Amino acid sequence: MIPVGKLKSNLQFNKNLGDLIEVMKLAATLQFNQFRLKQEPSEDSVRFLEDILGILFSSGVKDGLLAPKKNLPSLLLLISSDEGFLGELNFLLVNKLLSGRRQQDFIACTGQQGANYLREIQIDFSFFDSPGEKIEAAPLAKIRDHLLRQYFDRKVGRINVVYSRFTNITQQQAEFETLLPLPVISGAAGKRLAHLLIEPDSREVIKGWIKCWLDFRLYQIFWSSKLAEFAARVMHLEGSVQELGKINSHLRMEYFKYLHGLSDKSVRELTAARLIGKER
Repeated sequence: MIPVGKLKSNLQFNKNLGDLIEVMKLAATLQFNQFRLKQEPSEDSVRFLEDILGILFSSGVKDGLLAPKKNLPSLLLLISSDEGFLGELNFLLVNKLLSGRRQQDFIACTGQQGANYLREIQIDFSFFDSPGEKIEAAPLAKIRDHLLRQYFDRKVGRINVVYSRFTNITQQQAEFETLLPLPVISGAAGKRLAHLLIEPDSREVIKGWIKCWLDFRLYQIFWSSKLAEFAARVMHLEGSVQELGKINSHLRMEYFKYLHGLSDKSVRELTAARLIGKER
């Protein structure tokens, strides 16, 4: 049995820890709500780009940049978190990455947590700074340029991204998505134009289109990933509060059980002493 002094000390420690977790949960909830107030990525912009590609295709513009290259390795981009309290989500993301990785594939990673996992299992990767809560343009452009350089130089034939997709505050899903070559998109059936001027040539136009489309798509992915990260942290801390509550309930039961046992023992000893006194 745990000594009563230790029980009391554990209860006090857990109370202080519970107060700290509640503050952290409140801060995480505030972060989640503030981030949701920011403007979501525009779906209309992506659809507009897809419509442009549809017009190019319908007007006879073709280019090998958009064709699959099965004989080349792939580049896998892992988007993980920089902060803690997301161990389970980051673990799921790394597992999703490893399940879709072939031996010859290259890996790029954003987020210190994912990088730590990859270092622990001794997998080589290129590391890039995360765009942060503001999803800043400069680090996003570095990631985009690295992906396109590998793809345009034919060092890789496919670019995949592994990220956490936000569904709601209680549900986040690890996604494995192909960015390049492009999947079948809704705008592929565009309106044919009788007179279409392309400068300087179709290959450069397609390159510019891919760069612009990838900017929007990466922003969408990082936005969803960051929202999922905040939501997962809130749920993780909520789970910690509930688990700590169960532990405290057990400790309080043990503490009061000990006190009641001590009280019963005192009553029995006092009664026995009185009976002995009467007999004398």
